Amino acid sequence: MAVTQGTEVGRRRAYYGTNVVLQIVMVTLVVVGAVYLAQGALRGQLDLTRRGVNSLTPRTLQLLGHLKQDVKIVAIYTVLSKYDERAQKRQTTVQDLLDLYEANGHGHITADVIDPMKDRGRMVAVLNRLRDKPAYKDEAAAHIQALTDFSDLSQQISDLVAQQIAEVDRLSSANPELRDTFFLDINQELQRIQRQGERTAEELRTLQAGDMPAYGRAIETVRNYLQAVSTYFEAFGNWVAKNASLVSGLGEAGEDFVNQARMRYDEMREQIGTLLTQTAELERTKLEDLADQLNRWANAPPILVEADDEALVLPFAEVWPFRMNANVPLPADGDEREFAGEQAVSSAILRLTQKERTAVVFTRYGGESPIVPDFSRMQSMRRIPRAPFGELNELLEQENFITHDWDVKTDKAVPKIEDASRRVYVVFPPTPPVQTDPRRPPAEGPIAPEDVQLIIDAVKESGRAIFLASWSPPPQGPMPVGGRYEFGDYLKNNWGVEVKHKYIVLPFAPSMDDPELFLATQLTQGMIIGGEDLRFTDHPISAPLRALPAGFRMACPLQIVPAEEFPEGVDVEPIVLVRETDSVWAIEDVMRLNADFQRRQGTYPRDDDIRPPFPVAVSAEREEDGRLVVFASEQFAADSVLGMQGLMQVGNSLALYARFPANADLFMNAIHWLTDNSNRISVGVRGTDVPRLSRLEEGPALEFWRVFLMAIWPALALVVGGGVWLFRRR
Repeated sequence: MAVTQGTEVGRRRAYYGTNVVLQIVMVTLVVVGAVYLAQGALRGQLDLTRRGVNSLTPRTLQLLGHLKQDVKIVAIYTVLSKYDERAQKRQTTVQDLLDLYEANGHGHITADVIDPMKDRGRMVAVLNRLRDKPAYKDEAAAHIQALTDFSDLSQQISDLVAQQIAEVDRLSSANPELRDTFFLDINQELQRIQRQGERTAEELRTLQAGDMPAYGRAIETVRNYLQAVSTYFEAFGNWVAKNASLVSGLGEAGEDFVNQARMRYDEMREQIGTLLTQTAELERTKLEDLADQLNRWANAPPILVEADDEALVLPFAEVWPFRMNANVPLPADGDEREFAGEQAVSSAILRLTQKERTAVVFTRYGGESPIVPDFSRMQSMRRIPRAPFGELNELLEQENFITHDWDVKTDKAVPKIEDASRRVYVVFPPTPPVQTDPRRPPAEGPIAPEDVQLIIDAVKESGRAIFLASWSPPPQGPMPVGGRYEFGDYLKNNWGVEVKHKYIVLPFAPSMDDPELFLATQLTQGMIIGGEDLRFTDHPISAPLRALPAGFRMACPLQIVPAEEFPEGVDVEPIVLVRETDSVWAIEDVMRLNADFQRRQGTYPRDDDIRPPFPVAVSAEREEDGRLVVFASEQFAADSVLGMQGLMQVGNSLALYARFPANADLFMNAIHWLTDNSNRISVGVRGTDVPRLSRLEEGPALEFWRVFLMAIWPALALVVGGGVWLFRRR
């Protein structure tokens, strides 16, 4: 019995001991593995933040998911002083961004950060890689040939100048009277040219001896030298023709020297002219410009984005632009720049990988340019002016579109846009003529029918357009102006979309005192309909944006034409709807609101108002005519709406946020849908500043934590586990 009991105890001890040992081994492996992975063995990341600030935007993910070629991204960043916390922050931020690109690049993205202060060899390797790219490999062939030709010519010039100096010295020695004549000036000019030739030769050796030969600057140096020599030769010849015969005491030898020099100078000038003509069209090479931008890393660290055939350098000011919104407080470190790295890098990838570019033509009749700032107002504004749609214009350029402003009032010809494979017209409502005196008619009339037809014909030829409609205020005064939407008949008769431009859509709040009355709100006063009152449909343009609020200012209702009047072959789909609600409707008689609020302290819908649901954005498609989108708000993508902000509580403080973040994406998604690039439709770029942990520097502290996590901590687990095992043996 005792034997059996002892055996049972031994088995339990062996079982518990084995269990503890296995647990110790498993815990040790997990800890060591986790630390190893955290050290960078894997680059995958999981973003657990509420706003996704540590991940790429869906639009960038779409771009990376459809890449067909390999792209290299190299940041040339260094920290000149370990006390420069701002530089360290910027380097770390860029490193984190490039890690995200590589992790989500599906094998097509290779990202790296090079510190040229620590690794000069890798910097040279980048320059050598650029030199071998097809776009730059042979672009300096003409420069090299010109420099070779100059080498022979410069030797001839050097020999001629040296011979001329020696001849002048010989003649001056033979005839001392010549020393104080024009021979002294000739000698000085020849010596100046000789010295300039020596400096030019030295400068050319320096320019061609670096890691990246500066052939363009070398050609500029050659031109400057040849022009100086040619100028002297020409001036000497002109002087001889006019004044040599008047010089007394020149003698036969002096006359022979002057005449022979003039003849030889003329022959040399012909050769110089030939080489100057040969180099006239030679500018700095693209490769040279890239190298110049990369070499600014000490003060302005750049990012290099490479495709198989060419590359782009993103300057520091594009990756870290100055903060444009003065209302947003600076971060804790006081950095006046904000990070726009994702926008810049994604834009560069687009420009390198998508060669076919689309022109977005902002089409108007009079009024202010939507995308070109009016710099004539800079002095009165005391700040750099912004175009009304400046933010949208920048976003389009980042997405590799070409933007163009066409004012039909001043330019009756359809614009010619180079490098554009197709066009999308963004058609604004014509600006009504200015009526300075209500007792007199305006000096200019509204848009002429032939100008309307000019725009329509351009849209038909393109087959792609966005029409921005809006509420048209009713005409006022004895000579009414306004109250029209000149493209309404075209949209209704050809595309089945009726623009109810005489109605304005307004939201109201129910009255707490009288359930039949509705009160004005801040959105009512701003003539904005937005937030939960708008509903996005399943259309490809709007479906990805359902989680984001949008806002339309001065919007009018849209209606789809009844079936009996609907044009044949057209497919119309709503994009954004005003949802069915009692607190939103479209009003034609806006003057009635004032009377209602004065008499009843509230208003209510009438029978002649338009009640929701109704669309405020629709798409129309016909196979033979193309596609178009109609937005019932001219200003929904203007800076004044995109920049609207609200306050939200973040932790123990208040932060500003964009009130209508979906607006810009609605426009961009419409552009992508019109150009058959549905794979680029997604949610747009987010911008935010969040605090982050500082990176541990290389040194004793970092080494201690590495040893602690990978050795001491697992050893403690082993000791504790062993202690438990010994205790349980008793």
